[in-house]
Amino acid sequence: MRKIDSFAAAVHRRRRLCGLSLGEVAAKAGYSASYLSKLLHGHRPLLPAVVHDLDRALAAEGELDKIAVEQRGDTRPIARPVQLPPAATEFVGRDQQLQAMDHALVAQGRPGATVIIVIEGGFWTGKTALAVHWAAGVQARFPGGCLFADLRGLAPGAPADPEEILNGFLLALGVSSAELGTTTLQARIACYRTLLAERPAIVVLDNVADCRQAEWLLPGAGSVVLATSRERQSGLVARTGGTVIELPPLAAEQALGLLGRRVGEARVQASIAAAELVVERCGCLPMTVLIVAEHLQRHRETSFTALAECLDSEKTRLDLFTSSDPAVNIHGVVDVSYLALPPMARRVFRYLGIGPANVVTAESVAVLAGLDVERAGDALRLLVEAHLLEQLPSGRYRLSLLLRAYAHQRALVEERLAEVERAHDRALRWYAATAWEANNTLIPNWADSGITPQNIAGIEPMSFRAGGFDVAMAWCEQEVATALQVARNARTYGAKDALWLLPTAFLPYFVLTRSWNTWLVAAHDGLTAARAAGSDPGIARSLEALGWVEHELGRTDEGISHLEEALRRHEQLGDDRSRAWTAYGLGLAYAGSGRTAEARELHELADRLFAASGVKIGLAVNRAALAEVCDLLGVAEKAMEYALDALNRAQMFRSKAVLGIAHQRIGTLLARHDHHRIALKHFDEALAVRGRSWQRWGAAETLISRAEALCKLGEFEQAREAYIRSLEVLEAIRDSRATEVRARLASLDAAGAGWRRGASATA
Repeated sequence: MRKIDSFAAAVHRRRRLCGLSLGEVAAKAGYSASYLSKLLHGHRPLLPAVVHDLDRALAAEGELDKIAVEQRGDTRPIARPVQLPPAATEFVGRDQQLQAMDHALVAQGRPGATVIIVIEGGFWTGKTALAVHWAAGVQARFPGGCLFADLRGLAPGAPADPEEILNGFLLALGVSSAELGTTTLQARIACYRTLLAERPAIVVLDNVADCRQAEWLLPGAGSVVLATSRERQSGLVARTGGTVIELPPLAAEQALGLLGRRVGEARVQASIAAAELVVERCGCLPMTVLIVAEHLQRHRETSFTALAECLDSEKTRLDLFTSSDPAVNIHGVVDVSYLALPPMARRVFRYLGIGPANVVTAESVAVLAGLDVERAGDALRLLVEAHLLEQLPSGRYRLSLLLRAYAHQRALVEERLAEVERAHDRALRWYAATAWEANNTLIPNWADSGITPQNIAGIEPMSFRAGGFDVAMAWCEQEVATALQVARNARTYGAKDALWLLPTAFLPYFVLTRSWNTWLVAAHDGLTAARAAGSDPGIARSLEALGWVEHELGRTDEGISHLEEALRRHEQLGDDRSRAWTAYGLGLAYAGSGRTAEARELHELADRLFAASGVKIGLAVNRAALAEVCDLLGVAEKAMEYALDALNRAQMFRSKAVLGIAHQRIGTLLARHDHHRIALKHFDEALAVRGRSWQRWGAAETLISRAEALCKLGEFEQAREAYIRSLEVLEAIRDSRATEVRARLASLDAAGAGWRRGASATA
């Protein structure tokens, strides 16, 4: 009892110095007052972890630890290893991951539980740095200290032997070499867990291969295991119920900040645009940023611009990260992940490196690699699990610039050039055929596809029959940028027509969504490709697309010139469907430039051609345009006849896009003739069917019309609300009409202020 009393006396003395009651001491240490009372009266053992918590709570600086050792009669010195390697001198970002690790420590730290945290991520993302940084911050809470081992799960040579790691841990915990040599493996595992049960510790297992390698090194209750791996550790997480911390590259601003810390903020800010390109092309990986910084410090004459250009080429992108030092040699680091893959996954990875697109789907990869979709999907999943490929929220996949360059170099060595060219041909033909299928679903029979049996020989495009308009629109929204990249990057000798077919196939999508910038790029790309291929149909189709978007962007003279040339070419080629759409687009351009009578002639020509070609949607939208020009020409009765006909036709289609156009046109006609209240009903009907993301331009158009009608009715607050909603949409899509709406809103606000002052003076 004397020894127990000495420990209890020390606790009471320290708590009085701190001005704490026994209950407050218990709460501060994380125990109940009842448990602490029993401990001080000798009814509970002086467990090292409990004693250490009390020592910390009372700021005893190890005094209570020493008294407890004496009372237990343990003459062996207490071993408290702290084996962490040096922490990163510049640690940036990772706030979200650090908070998740703190939360796991609290959430999993229930009685009898071991806290397991697994940090997963690609090469050079800073997994070890994050583990060391966090462990260094919390290790003081653990009386057993901190153990660290590199298990070399993905590293040149053989993985570390877990039995050797276990022996090293036991030696660090105070077990003698003689004891190790006389005990079985199972006895050593039990000893290890017993020691850490008495004195919980943080155990950092860096670069884990799999659950079996880590199994013997998992401690019992009270300790924390912090594992890192470049591969998904599903087995370890499933068995232990641990927390997974997915570690992506740094955010661009964090990578830029890290670069600035090394080379100086002033140097970065002086060339900020080029510096941003450098960190982007480095993949925003901490190690690549540090390698770049070291290069810039050694070669002061190197500019950020020159470095960005070097990193832009797949041929030279990896040069900066190639070294005889294995720690900073990207080839050696990625080799171990690549060579660990099964042959099919390696082949798909190589094809991703030489493919014409950075963002892919299982379907597009199947075509590129000549596989069925199921096998392509399996290979993609393996690449994601190895952190060699990123899976996007949309279900698509993206290869980083650095890994693309690595895969490209592998493909040049391991794939035949002829097969690479065939792969590009397959991808180009598939995208062209699928884009046609999707856009023909948006506007059925809108034009002759231009696709010949030779162009799609052996290619099976995606079908949109089951999903209809919505699925086709979703595919176009997701894939249009990738498709244009494919057309721009594909190296083909046998499918040159597809180089212009692919950009021009998206014309219905562009007409419906008003995606001006992408439309303009596609039109220019298509025209360049058509001229290079010497294709008359391609030139005509591309001029049509170019003239239409130029008119929509306010380049009326250029647009009219290109549309007129396209109309002549379509007539010479006998392509009546394309001629009908071109006449429709040219009629809109003429009407916009005040050539109303000529616009009516063109729309009447389009009407006849659409009717003869059986393009029902074309008839509906063209009748709506005819209503507008007839009204401008003073033929109001005919205008309303055309408008109502357009509305009746639009109601027959599953897609509501044309219905929105028809209601908008009728509302405009009614408002022009001062029937504002009735016009509002049609504007509301138009808004009801223009709620999709791809209809934002049309929604803004209707909101502006609605605001104008409300102003005429004197309902200024509602008008102001409509203007504000339209402005939000236009700013989001970066439409130049936002400036005009701001001016109208300011004028309305000024008029409203004047009206309110007048009303106040009258009162």
